[in-house]
Amino acid sequence: MPFDLATYLDRIGLENCPADLNGLKQLQTAQISSIPFENVLPFSGKVPDLDPEVLWQKLVLAKCGGYCFEVNSLLGQALNALGFPNHQVLARVRMGEPRGGARTHLAFVVPLDGDEWLVDAGFGGQAPAAPVKIVPHEEQPIRDQIYRIRFEDHSGEHVLERKTETGWFPLYGFDRVDVRREDIEAANFVCALSPMQSFAGSLKFYRLTQRGYFSFLNGRARYVDGGESREWQIREEAELRDFMKTDLGLGYDDPAIQAIADRLKSLF
Repeated sequence: MPFDLATYLDRIGLENCPADLNGLKQLQTAQISSIPFENVLPFSGKVPDLDPEVLWQKLVLAKCGGYCFEVNSLLGQALNALGFPNHQVLARVRMGEPRGGARTHLAFVVPLDGDEWLVDAGFGGQAPAAPVKIVPHEEQPIRDQIYRIRFEDHSGEHVLERKTETGWFPLYGFDRVDVRREDIEAANFVCALSPMQSFAGSLKFYRLTQRGYFSFLNGRARYVDGGESREWQIREEAELRDFMKTDLGLGYDDPAIQAIADRLKSLF
């Protein structure tokens, strides 16, 4: 079915979303909170289908999540439906390295009132919970983290960075090269199947909450709520089912969760 704005807003828990900066911030935060980042399909050896109708069925109607090409493709449809001007960017993931690899991450640049904003609901736990203003070196507090975007002359990229105790940690860099659907399809294929990427060989979950987040990596779950946090190990199917359905709100059925649990056990 085609994108239906009212159904989408209900899925992410918003009654309305004005096409202004406040609405843009609400949109990104609400989607990360309601549609978790997860890589179940690549972890299961499958390439996610980016057809809009398939994404609608999976992310909205079936209440599952996805990784960047899935959830940010849906976000792009929402931006268009709400009247936000935007253009896609493909980013080179760095995760602390001085330079990135292939362009394997999808995000958006949204111009509003003379400024530009990096909008991204699909990078997982390292990413900001709200859009980041694209202005050189300006420190921007978002929840309990501080971010900035700097321009790098030698690569021609804007680099999103998160402030840590040891300095600025580069997450990814993006340029303004024209992005076509074929580029996104190719990057999606590489991310899902390449052994050089992390998605086929590890299981990841992330969902934002009102005061913190749930995260998961290869059986290690974490819940942060304000200043409190706890970590625990998930090894059995029943524990994984409870975490996926109750804590993350994912709509996968029991046979799918059983298959995920079996694959997860092979990592231990």
